[in-house]
Order: sequence, then C-alpha cells, then structure tokens
Amino acid sequence: MARIHTHYDNLKVARNAPPEVIRAAYKTLSQKYHPDRNPGSPDAMRIIQIINSAYETLSDPAKRNAHDEWIAKTEADETKARQEPASAHQPRQPTPGGATHRTSTHHVHRRHHHRPLVVKAFQKLEAMLDQLFKNLLRKFRHAPQTGNGRRR
Repeated sequence: MARIHTHYDNLKVARNAPPEVIRAAYKTLSQKYHPDRNPGSPDAMRIIQIINSAYETLSDPAKRNAHDEWIAKTEADETKARQEPASAHQPRQPTPGGATHRTSTHHVHRRHHHRPLVVKAFQKLEAMLDQLFKNLLRKFRHAPQTGNGRRR
C-alpha cells in the first residue's frame, strides 16, 4: 500500500512524536529553508510555506487530532479500494443518444489530474529534507566534545 504524504512527513517526524520533537524539527527545517538564508532558491518560499503549514497543524492539539483522523480515514479508504475486485469498476455505458459516458466513478478520475505534480513536489521536498538530516547527523557526529561531555 502506498503511504499517503502527511504533515508528519513534511516535518520528518513520527506520527506519535511528542510536541517537543515536532517543535525541534520545525525550528531546524525553518532555519535551513528560510528564504533569507536561500536567496537564490526559487523553491525556498514554497518549502517554508509547507513547513509552516505542517507545524501550524501539528502544534495545535485540535488540528492535530483532525489531521490524524483524516489520515486514518484516507488510509482506510485506500485499503478498502484495493480490496475491491476489479469487476467492481463499471465499464463505459452507452447513452440513449449513442455517446458513451463514464459511470459514477468519473469524478474520482477528474479530481486527481494534478496529483502527479503534487507528488513530484513532495518527493523533491522529501529528498531535500533527507539531505538536510544527513548533513545534520554528519555535523553532529563530527562536532568536537567539550570537557563535560557536551558537544560544541
């Protein structure tokens, strides 16, 4: 089953992450992708808007619960759709005038005509965020230790 892309994915945190982890991820990503730090990047404004939207939703308990419910419903719908037999989709039916039309599932096909662009944008964002965290981990591992066991 293809996993849906959520605000948790935008901030690179687990779905059960505590508020402190969400806030830390938000701070790290917003500093990294802020348009003032990336003046030559045409995607910086779009990325920071995605990060801000994700944090706004996940930092508010009511919005986070609504988002979690949406995730559960969407995943349940996808699971249900995959379990339906292929014969459940009706073929085109001839109309009285002789033309063909789609059955009631037509609106589903029209609704998702922009999905490839959105998926591509999220994949690009995910790749950028992956690189960010790899760089952060690399810096953290190579940071010199102070005398009290803390890293500088």
